[in-house]
Amino acid sequence: MHLINPKKNLSKIEGVVEIKNYLLRIRLIKNLYQKGASTANEICGSMGISLPTVNALLTDLIRSGEVIKQGRAASQGGRKPDLYRLAPDAFYVLAVDLTKYSASLALYNCRQSAIKEKVMHKIVLNNEPETFELLCQHIESYLEVSGFPTDKTIAIGISMPGLIDSKAGINHTYLNFGGKSLQEHLESRFLQSIFLENDARAMTLAEYKFFSTHTAQNVLGIFVGWGIGLGIIIDGKIYQGTSGFAGEFAHSPLFESQEINCICGKKGCLEAVASGTSIVRMAEEALLLDKDSIMARMVKSYKGPLDPNLVVNAAQEGDQRAITILSEVGLNLGRGISMLIQLLNPELIILGGVVAEAKQYILTPIQQALNVYSMAKSREKTQIALYQLGSEVGLRGAIAVVTDKLFEEVLTKPN
Repeated sequence: MHLINPKKNLSKIEGVVEIKNYLLRIRLIKNLYQKGASTANEICGSMGISLPTVNALLTDLIRSGEVIKQGRAASQGGRKPDLYRLAPDAFYVLAVDLTKYSASLALYNCRQSAIKEKVMHKIVLNNEPETFELLCQHIESYLEVSGFPTDKTIAIGISMPGLIDSKAGINHTYLNFGGKSLQEHLESRFLQSIFLENDARAMTLAEYKFFSTHTAQNVLGIFVGWGIGLGIIIDGKIYQGTSGFAGEFAHSPLFESQEINCICGKKGCLEAVASGTSIVRMAEEALLLDKDSIMARMVKSYKGPLDPNLVVNAAQEGDQRAITILSEVGLNLGRGISMLIQLLNPELIILGGVVAEAKQYILTPIQQALNVYSMAKSREKTQIALYQLGSEVGLRGAIAVVTDKLFEEVLTKPN
């Protein structure tokens, strides 16, 4: 029996001592999963248990193949201590990155490294059971062709848009049908631990955990695609709010004079004037005015509908109308960011998504808006940085959510 699948294995263990030892091994595995290579003394400090107990647990886990020795740590005045870490094939996690129009999948090992090439499928999110079935078929097909043992793929992390209560496993916007939560539907289908999170929160967590070199503990992640998402990290932990809906600032009506309807039904929302959707709308208007511009020529040779990436590319090629569009979006976005700075006073704001690819064409107008709309004292210690994970940020977001929550269910339930 493979150890690391608490959802499947805990019910098979009998006896108080056996359950206690099993849970200690799971805690140690979780410690190594979250922190990477560690010495026995470091594990003692993290877990709050004795060194003999840790050594006994490590011996068991090395024997069963979940843990390996890998090198030595720096000497603290004596013999260099052994470093322990999870074996590369101890277990795998499937990452699923859903957007409104696509599903990307990639398999990661327990060291958060992708071990199978990403695949992408077209899928249009809605609340139809047929869409859920299509998603499940894509997942099943990907796992089948991966060639890895099914019992070692122990969790699926999903990053997706929508109003999500990750604790309850419900997406109130998409794939909400049949009287059960999306998490319940998926766990019934795959018999795996399923971790579901709003895409902006997941991507913020990924940037915070995996690729940021900062020491900031209070961080905002703003991701602009077709819509605008916000992730909030306070004191090093993702903030979800009472019902899991924290971060829905895109639908704050900040622009009273705007006549543009937002998808939420209101007028003047930030998303209506600073998202990828608004970029495309303004680009379509600009194309009617100048049918021989750089952007117009790019559209003619572009295969597929107009999207925000094309506008960003046109700006980088020097198209003045595209640059003006991004400038207006940046000013509007900066006004919204100013409100967040006044309310939350973050150390770091990470800007991601398609607009981040515009670099100075978006950062300059954002800074101009901050100078106008936020107090100097509030913003003087806030750094704005572009995201580092690029197109992989959604998949890494799904992994970041799993890293945070894997094993939590079995470790917190009463025995």
